[in-house]
Amino acid sequence: MWQTKEKSIFPTIFFACCMFIVFVFIVMQNVVSADVVENFDADVQNASISDFILQKAGVILAMNIQDAKEKYEDTFDIETDYSFQKYVSDKNVLQNKEYEPVDLVEFNTENIVNKAARPYLRQAAATAFNEMTESFYKEFWEKIYVASAYRTYQDQVRLFDGWCTSIRCAKIWASEHQLGLAVDIHVATKYWYSHFASWYLDWMDENAYKYGFINTYSKGPQVDWKMKEIWHRRYVWVPFATELHESDMSFAERIKYNEEWIINN
Repeated sequence: MWQTKEKSIFPTIFFACCMFIVFVFIVMQNVVSADVVENFDADVQNASISDFILQKAGVILAMNIQDAKEKYEDTFDIETDYSFQKYVSDKNVLQNKEYEPVDLVEFNTENIVNKAARPYLRQAAATAFNEMTESFYKEFWEKIYVASAYRTYQDQVRLFDGWCTSIRCAKIWASEHQLGLAVDIHVATKYWYSHFASWYLDWMDENAYKYGFINTYSKGPQVDWKMKEIWHRRYVWVPFATELHESDMSFAERIKYNEEWIINN
């Protein structure tokens, strides 16, 4: 009787143990998945793709890699015209060639010398620009000279057809100024201005990203496809500007890096 009873109980105990292990595994998976979903945006916004993969190597295996790619691409949208990270170049033009932002506002001229024909930026960019110019003025008691800001499609047509070459200026349908996110700035000092003042450039290099601004054309035509424009600043949003600053990448380099990562993964 004992042997018969032992044979009948053992499978039941074994089955119960297996079910308990499965239950614990499912619970742990749900906890990990919730943690990934909750922290994914923050991780992607504050780290490069390589850092993100290294940090989440143990978790990414439990996720669909295609979902991870799509999530990353959704975080930094380089295609949509109204995205703060819209990337424009001779090969990546505006979807709507006559695109005009709907949230243009005039930026604060209190701490600047404005010579822009259209002193407008998109609202988020204008707010950040106001904060940046205020900080600059408080530190140096000097004003930023704004030579150009928002440009319409027709403004770009006149500029490009007039005197500007393709190596110097963006094509008509590929201007960051038309996005309402870019300014050409110098430093104004007692009625004169200079975009070669080293202290001004040093401050911009060290601080502009904190307000979401980058220099898109910082490394010359072999990297950025355009000549260097040390006076050019473009708003891309603070997390993305911070990533570019910390990785010492220009916008064009980051796009190329992203494309290579997607191809290889």
